[in-house]
Amino acid sequence: MDWFDLIVVGSGPGATFAAYGARGRGILVLDVGHDAPPCAELTGNAYELRRGAEDLFPSLIGERFESLRNLWKRPISLKLKSPCMSYIVRDWERVAPVASESFEGAISLAKGGLANGWGAGVFRFTDRDLAGFPLTAAELRPYYDELTAHIGVSGANDDLAAYFERDAGLLPPLRLSSFFAELMGRYERLRPLFEREKMAMGRARLAVLTEPRNGRAAYDYGNLEFFKPHDPAIYTPAYTIDEMIRAGAIEYRSGHLVTRYRETEEGVEVHSRNLATGAAEVARGRKLLLGAGALNTARIVLESNSDYQTRLPALDNPMACIPFFRLQRIGEPLAVHDTSLAQLNLVAEDAEWGEPLQASLYGTTGPLRSDVVFSLPLSIRANLVWTKYLAPAMGLLMLFYPGRQSSGSYVRLWPTGELEVQFAPEPPHEVERRLIRLLRKMGYVTHAALIQRPGSGAGLHYAGTLPMRANPGLHERPCEKPYERPYETSAEGLLAGTQGVYIVDGACFPRLPAKNLTFTIMANALRIGRGVAQRMGQRLP
Repeated sequence: MDWFDLIVVGSGPGATFAAYGARGRGILVLDVGHDAPPCAELTGNAYELRRGAEDLFPSLIGERFESLRNLWKRPISLKLKSPCMSYIVRDWERVAPVASESFEGAISLAKGGLANGWGAGVFRFTDRDLAGFPLTAAELRPYYDELTAHIGVSGANDDLAAYFERDAGLLPPLRLSSFFAELMGRYERLRPLFEREKMAMGRARLAVLTEPRNGRAAYDYGNLEFFKPHDPAIYTPAYTIDEMIRAGAIEYRSGHLVTRYRETEEGVEVHSRNLATGAAEVARGRKLLLGAGALNTARIVLESNSDYQTRLPALDNPMACIPFFRLQRIGEPLAVHDTSLAQLNLVAEDAEWGEPLQASLYGTTGPLRSDVVFSLPLSIRANLVWTKYLAPAMGLLMLFYPGRQSSGSYVRLWPTGELEVQFAPEPPHEVERRLIRLLRKMGYVTHAALIQRPGSGAGLHYAGTLPMRANPGLHERPCEKPYERPYETSAEGLLAGTQGVYIVDGACFPRLPAKNLTFTIMANALRIGRGVAQRMGQRLP
């Protein structure tokens, strides 16, 4: 019978860096582990390919019209639907079903998780962001620094450093397109206006190489992020999983769906289903690190407790997408070398929320025109013409709101195995009109009627189902007896009521600021994994 020091579930950002932090122990990683299918190599850039390639239909649209699925099916993120990128969300609705009529998100069972198609935005949490965590920014800082060196982060210590913290290890930022270079120039001239509005703008911080590093090439501005998997310049945890496999630091078993665990006197039994054979399998280890993603980690914990009643809290970042236009640029030639990644970030202090809101600014030259055509208020034929000529003149401001606790946002496991997922809708807020007024003063045309609001769960920043507390599991109210809260975790990641089950993904976040949480999931998981390994003492023979 094989015994492991640690069993890690998943291969997303949390699971990967928990295993990375615990290197030197005997580690088994159990994962479904879908990977990209064989795909025709897309070389060059999107502009030249669309002009000169003989037949791009299989690569961009797909033989089953995969890239057009948002026209007739429940919408999903544009980066998750093309023929060579849809593996990221392959089979999840069958293997990890969700019960919800309003849920417009997705779950990933791929090696590397949803980060195979993420926006690559990396944001350090400040003490303000960590309010409610039993952690400080100083405690996470060395892990952020280690990650910056490991994955490569491009950006600048500019006006946003107060919100993102200074980072001495940054690579140079991505080159701005002419559209965003002009926008940044206007910001610099109008900085006093932004200061009065309590807003700031700066270069995007991205897990993207602008210089070669560790055998990975620098970003080539091919603008193919929506269609091309595994661009070596754009980091995904799958790279680190593969590095650990090659180094013999982990035993990686793909094709295994973990369903539940059971603690014993010796340690923990982890039950999974072999998806190739359908057979039930059991792995045994001293400790268990759960990093299957906030939703699936919650599913495993509830199933392990045969709990079909409890509603666990759930968080996501609601979004508002504001298109804006520089009319003088209509009809200009499309950029040959461009990017679909965020080029700038904007932070807005907002009295209504009492904390900063964050926006990422994108161009529109990467997606298919069919992904934009139905968002414009004209006929389809007119929209097709407009999208052709508007692309060089159009930007998208994606505004993220903090996730907040609500009785309407929760997950609950059904006896059938479906996970009920509900996120309360977020109404419009005055800050959107503030941003529209500011864009107009900068010379950009937009209107509140153009704002797009992605649906429930579309943010894909799931968190908070098993929140981290200073004193987990037992709480006191004035003049009342202590009451139990079993589904909470300690600062070390230990799930209340267990001896060796640790939560290493976004499930343990007690709150969710208006920032992409992936970098902080990585840093926290690295901290937890290293701490677990150090406390385990002598290795098993």
